[in-house]
Amino acid sequence: MGSLKIIDAGLFTSIQDAGRTGYRKYGIPYSGAADPKAYEEANRLVGNQAGSPVIEFTLQGGRIRFNSRAVIALTGADMSPVLNGSAVIMYGSFLVKEGDELKLQFAKRGCRTYLAIAGELKADKVFGSYSTFGKAGFGGYKGRNLKAGDELSWTETTKQFSELKTPVEEIPYYSSKLKLKLMKGPEWNWLSEEGGRQFLDQEFKVSSSSDRMGVRLEGTKVKALERQMISSPVIPGIIQLPGNGEPIILMNDGQTIGGYPRIAKVYDSELWRVGQVKPGDTIRFEMKEST
Repeated sequence: MGSLKIIDAGLFTSIQDAGRTGYRKYGIPYSGAADPKAYEEANRLVGNQAGSPVIEFTLQGGRIRFNSRAVIALTGADMSPVLNGSAVIMYGSFLVKEGDELKLQFAKRGCRTYLAIAGELKADKVFGSYSTFGKAGFGGYKGRNLKAGDELSWTETTKQFSELKTPVEEIPYYSSKLKLKLMKGPEWNWLSEEGGRQFLDQEFKVSSSSDRMGVRLEGTKVKALERQMISSPVIPGIIQLPGNGEPIILMNDGQTIGGYPRIAKVYDSELWRVGQVKPGDTIRFEMKEST
């Protein structure tokens, strides 16, 4: 059995996996890794099965002490990782020894970094997933973000260590200026003609109030027609328009029912990019459907 201790948990650090499915009808969101591509690659690099839990760091990673030998990999945003004071690679597996300390700093580009450990990370499995859903307090580690003093353990793998690296051409570049593909939402026609132009023609800034529930956007307020909205189902990628005219892109921990107009939906293939935006980044939209 391997183990590690959290010395500094950074800003928002939690255990996530591929997410939970089949429970949205009960009001339980998907949760799971905000950037599924980086998550899947981290597990691949250490030889874990698909769907294995990992540690997700947001904006700043903190510091970890390994109490035993481990094979690990880091993917996603580059947080300038150092092991015992020396820089280590992103997007490649490497060996850590008992007593080694890994430090992750602020993300250079992107928002989230994933740490996979070869073996089976021990975590609370709730509704078929190890993912932390902090709003309800279940999954992951005691249903909350990690904090200093927490100790995590895993069943060590019997596989021979084999160094793997992601091909350079397959490592994503996390731009601070995104252009996302959209389809029209059920209430797209609730936008005024001016509101539609405001939404598609402007560059929005990602708000500091964004989180795993939703990416909140700031900019020229989008105008919608005044209508009464009955609460309706929503999913990650749906763009809601609250009364203040500032759109919200729903994320992994977002609610399952919403009362704001669903003006558009980000393509599923683009959601990993949304999972890597940070406050101050900018987003523009491109409508890909003609109807």
